[in-house]
Amino acid sequence: MPSYRLLDMAGGEIGIITDQRDRIDLGEHVTLPDGRTAPVVDIYDDDEWGKEGGVEASLVVDEG
Repeated sequence: MPSYRLLDMAGGEIGIITDQRDRIDLGEHVTLPDGRTAPVVDIYDDDEWGKEGGVEASLVVDEG
């Protein structure tokens, strides 16, 4: 199952999650480590930093 790094809108790391989806697009919702959901507002998946640690991508989410 793919893993994704979650970042808040200030660039702070929220945590790493696993998700059944092979790809997550802008606007889709992900489940945060605390059980809430949040929309994805930016995706870093095309550079070494975005995939650091073996994740599929780093996702910026709007925790609202």
